Parts: sequence; C-alpha cells; structure tokens
Amino acid sequence: MTAKTLSGRSAGALLIISAIWLTSIPANAQDLIAISSLTGGSSVFVFRSAAKTAIRRIVSVTKPVRTKAQRIETVAKIKKQYETQAKVAVRINHAQTVDPASKPPRTLTGPEGSKRLAGVGEYYLSKGDVEHAIESFRDARGLDETNSTAATGLSEALALKGNDLLVKDKAEEAKALFLEAIKLDPKNSVAYFGLGDVYVGLNQQADAIKNYEDSLRNNPNLTEIYVPLGVLYFQTGEIAKADDLLTKALGVNAGNSETQFFLGLVRASQNRNEEALTAFAKAKTLDKTNAEIFHNTGEVLTRLKRQAEAIVEYQTAVTLKPAYFEAWLGLGDAYAALGKYTDAVTAYSTASKLRNDSWEALAGLAEAYRQTGKFEDAEAKFNLAALFLVRVKDYNKDILAELYSKAGISITQQCDINMPKNLACNWPVAIKDFQKSVDISNNPIDYVNLGAAYFRFGHIDHENKDLAAATPKLQAAKVALLKAVAGGPPAADYATQNLASVLIDLGDNRGAIDVLKKVHDKDPKSDYTMYQLGIAYLMEKDFSNAEKWLRQAADAEPTNAARLNALGEALIGLRNGKELKKVIDRLRPLNPNAAAAFEARAKILKIGM
Repeated sequence: MTAKTLSGRSAGALLIISAIWLTSIPANAQDLIAISSLTGGSSVFVFRSAAKTAIRRIVSVTKPVRTKAQRIETVAKIKKQYETQAKVAVRINHAQTVDPASKPPRTLTGPEGSKRLAGVGEYYLSKGDVEHAIESFRDARGLDETNSTAATGLSEALALKGNDLLVKDKAEEAKALFLEAIKLDPKNSVAYFGLGDVYVGLNQQADAIKNYEDSLRNNPNLTEIYVPLGVLYFQTGEIAKADDLLTKALGVNAGNSETQFFLGLVRASQNRNEEALTAFAKAKTLDKTNAEIFHNTGEVLTRLKRQAEAIVEYQTAVTLKPAYFEAWLGLGDAYAALGKYTDAVTAYSTASKLRNDSWEALAGLAEAYRQTGKFEDAEAKFNLAALFLVRVKDYNKDILAELYSKAGISITQQCDINMPKNLACNWPVAIKDFQKSVDISNNPIDYVNLGAAYFRFGHIDHENKDLAAATPKLQAAKVALLKAVAGGPPAADYATQNLASVLIDLGDNRGAIDVLKKVHDKDPKSDYTMYQLGIAYLMEKDFSNAEKWLRQAADAEPTNAARLNALGEALIGLRNGKELKKVIDRLRPLNPNAAAAFEARAKILKIGM
C-alpha cells in the first residue's frame, strides 16, 4: 500500500514549520484520506468503498403500472372489439329480434310475452340503447324466470352498461352490474373483463388476473386483453407469461406505443437490454409525450454504463414531466458517474424537493456536495439520509453504516479547510458518526476510521501538552485500531499506520517502530511507511535512522515540504550542515519561512554549512 501525506513531527521542543494537508490517496481498491497537523500526527481515514463511488441505488426498470386513462381506453377498445365480433359471429342463446313498433299480441303474459320482450331487448341492444334493453330483458324475466335468452341478453346489456360506467369512472356501480351479469351468464367475457378492471383499480391483482383469464377463456378473440393481463403478470413477477401475452399483443398491433413500452420493460427485466432499448425506441417514435419511456430508456442506458446517452433521455423525461422524481434521481446518478458533480447537485436537489424523505436523493446529494468540496453540507445530508433510511422497512444496514462513515469522512475533509485558518475540527461529531458505523456493521474499516478520529482528537490535546485529556482519547484510538488490525487485510494495513502515530503520542516510540517495520516488510515500496518510520526514529532521537528513512520518503516526493522539513530536523540532530544546506535549498521555493528558520537554527547551533 502506498499512501501520500504531507506532515511534520516535532522532536522535543524543536521548531517545525509545516503545512496542514488533507489529501485523497488511491490505495488498492479503496481510497484514503491522510491528515497531519502542525506537529505531525499523521493518520489515514479509509473509504469503505472507492471514494468516487456514490452510495448508489439499484438501477432497475419501472414495474409497469397502467394509468387510469390507459385502462379506460382499453375498456372502450374491448367494447368496440366485442361489438364488432358480435355483428359477424353466431350469437348463442339469444332471442330473435323484435321491433317494438310491430303489433304485439293481445297479451304479454307468460312465456309468450317473455319471449317477445326478450326480442325487444335484443332490438334495443342492436341499436346500442342499453338502458331500454335492460328494461325489456328484466320485464321478460319477470314474466318467465326460466327464459334463458332473456337472462343471456340481460347479462350482455348489464356488462355493456358496466363498461360505460367504467369509462365514467364509476367503478363501484359497474362492479355490481358485472357481478349480476356473470351470475346470469357465467360465460360473459365482457363482464369478466370489466370486473377484472375493477379489481385492478382496487389493487387486487390476483382477482384481476383471474377475471381477465376467465374473459379470454370464454372469448379468445378479445385480444385487447393481452396488454392489461400481460402487465398484471409482470407486476406479480410472472415474467414468462407477461412476455408471451405482450408478444401476442404486438402480433396483433405492432404500432401500439403502450405495448412496445411494456414489452421493453419485460426485456429489461430479463436483462435483454439491447432488445429493451429497441422496444423503447419504437415506443418513442409512436408517442413522443410519454415521459416514462424516456426515463426507462435512461435506466437501461445507465445499467449499460452509457451515462452520456442516459442524460439525454432523463433530461427529456423531466422536460415532459417536471415533477418526475425518479427521472431527476436517475439524472443525478448519471451526472455523478461522469464526474459532473455540480450538475449532479442540481439534479439531486430537485429530486429532494420533490420527495424530501428520499434517502436515495439525499445520499446522492451528499456525495455530490462532498465531491464539490462542500463538506459541511455533505455531512448534514449524509446524516439526514440515514435518518430516512432507517424508516424504510427491512433497510440495508450496510448502506446505513456507509452513510454514517461518509458523514464522518466529510468532517475530516472539512479539516483541510479549517486547520490552516486555525478553526477547530469537529472531531467529537466525527467520532460519533464513525461509532454509529461500527455499531451497525462491526466492519474493520470502520474501526480504522474510529481509531483515526480518536487519535486526531487526542492529538490536539497532545499538541497542547494536556496529557491528562489526551491519554484517554489516545487509548480509545489504540483499542479501536487493534480491533481493526485483528480484522486482517486490508483494514489491518491501514490500521497499523494509524496505530504507529498513536503509539508515538503515547510515548511508545519503539512500539511504533516495531509496528512500522512489519508494515514495511509487507510493502517495502510504501514511502508513507518510510516517512512514518523516520518520524518515529526522530521522536526516539535516533537521528541516523531518522535521516535514512526520511531521505527515502523525501526523495519519493521531492516537492513535499513537510517531508523535507522532517529530514531537516534529522540533519539538525546529526549536525550535518552540508546535507542540511541541500535540504534548505530544496525547501526554500516550497516554504521560504521554513528554510529561513532552519538557517537561523543552524547559525544558533553553530552548524557549519
């Protein structure tokens, strides 16, 4: 592991002038943040995942939900399809049509009267006069309850009236008519369809599927049922049945945007992404106003890591539907994936306003803020995202731990801004965030960060010579870091580096050297470990070994002023004026004040240069 830091370490009362740095460092599959203070105190914080990886939602296509308008449109299509079929099909068990204007027999009683009234009902039905048809069929049944043609005709009329009521959004009234129609004629396909649609509106999917299936079983030619039934099967996870029905629907009418869109959703759910995109593209050519088509196209493109293309789709979706939360969220994800964090902030902010309790939008916004250097805003949003995540049933605890961890890391990054201005770092809150992460996950990486935060907090007291306040914090740091070490690699590798700094502040310089030698044996190319070893030897006043390790560290980063500063301290200890002058010459363009201070000290100590 190679980590880069800029820091210095004092030896006794020796003056060290150094900068305060906070840097992101790539290491293995993860990123680090390395921090040092005026007197050194090097430590690293570790991202639980790669630093530029947002806490991401699972990109998935929308489960299809047919709008009320789409359902009403299908009701009308079913009615039209049924009536068209009825004109050419042989209708079973229907009365012969009787014109009500024709001269009636002397009596309208008994079976003969019932037969005539059933015929009149058929006449009105053929003219589309459903109300009079129902009246006539009911009268016919009143004269003879055994008149099966009257029952069949009344069932048909009731179903057609029920469909009219569905179009008028009167589902409860329609339901009663459909149930009566089915009781009169158990083979009434239109009534079964209508009842199925009522159940869709009530979100009773199993009942809806049963009635749609009954409708098709009694009339396989009602092909308009394919789409709504296919969508229901998709919603209930029966993808193969959904695929079959929607494919059949396309065979009947390939120019239907709704069918192309829903088939695209099925293909996407099957990870047949290119086929999904093809279906969506056809749907868009047929309907350029449906925001959902563009949004789901963006989702599939995002899944394929084609974010630049996805952005165009998401932008179209939110233009068509400005309050489209999911599309704004997807747009934020796509911008973030491309490193366009300022644009991501805008998208996530809009999503958060549309749904202010969405942990996903808040987490995305927090990460975008962090990436744009707004660390205080990031920390607040990460914690707010955590607050809303725990309200989600069966929430992912690892994501919750990640949110708290990133909240803590945002505080550490704010230190890069605060410390040069002599502003306090909020280490107590960082400790609290990292402790929450530890409590949730017991992840060794979280112990690395908890230990580092305790160390940073204790190191402030150590700098101020307040050992009574520093010691318990440093001991807490040591406990957490030892737990991280016990967790094994990679956490152990990070923890040992922090542990060395803790041991130095606790006065155990030899213990720090032993730890760092083990790290060096494992990764001999780590200049960060070389630097820490040099600091530990410097604190031990073993200037020869300090000079050896610090020279290697300084040569690895020739423009690192803090490493040159520490090397200068070792050379002061060795009273090596010739090499000290070389260090001063290298240091002068980087930190003129530090170079001047070394020259003054060399003169006081009478070190010839």
